[in-house]
Amino acid sequence: MINILRHLRALVLALALTPGMLLGAETARVEAGQPVQVVPIPLSMSNAYLVKGARGPILVDSGSKGDLAQLTTALAGEGLRIEDLATVILTHGHADHAGLAAEIRRRSGAVIIAGRADRAMLDAGFNSPVTATGFTGRLILLLPLDPRFEPLRADVEVDGTLDLAAYGLSGRAVQMPGHTPGSLVILLDDGRAFVGDMILGGWLGGALLPHRAGEHYFHMDVAGNRANIAALARQAIRKYFLGHGGPVSGAAVQESFSPGDAAR
Repeated sequence: MINILRHLRALVLALALTPGMLLGAETARVEAGQPVQVVPIPLSMSNAYLVKGARGPILVDSGSKGDLAQLTTALAGEGLRIEDLATVILTHGHADHAGLAAEIRRRSGAVIIAGRADRAMLDAGFNSPVTATGFTGRLILLLPLDPRFEPLRADVEVDGTLDLAAYGLSGRAVQMPGHTPGSLVILLDDGRAFVGDMILGGWLGGALLPHRAGEHYFHMDVAGNRANIAALARQAIRKYFLGHGGPVSGAAVQESFSPGDAAR
């Protein structure tokens, strides 16, 4: 029985948290008429994104502490090194998104941007408690996942809205508490957005139907996160880049989250 439980834990974890396991990574490309190229980088437990900004390469989220070799290989495929990164923007302070941020800054001198309300979590290098949104989330919270990562203090802390022009992007970072207290959403002027774990793409962490928008497994503030999704759905966002699965279209978000979801 013990061996069966161990195998079950391993299977659930692999399916639920490994991005693109069955469908593979989205092909990186320069979208027609868009000056900024976004390269998805699927890592062991989450997605990171290389954004080729006008003032140097930007990494949105850094992956887990064990993802350095995988991230290095992905960057090399784009002719870049860790040392070339100019900026790292963290959508939130969880171990699978902020785990390599301190190491990247040490190697590259990159500016780290994060939500101010996630300072305590980043300082501690430890995930704060969250609330499961369904059965899968409750099951994942029972697994022996390591919530620790190297502590760090962001160089730029967003409390409200930050114009990203100084970092080579036409857009802004907005703190939207929900998944974590300091979760950031990056809104590009061209109608694309990076929303971290606000939304989940598909089932089993994006292994199935990764372009279907759904609710993430857990949040600090479930109602607040739903209100954030409703607010974004009212904006002219055509594509959402996610921390797990995705990307998803604006239409997919509007179809999956009705206006009444914020009040549930």
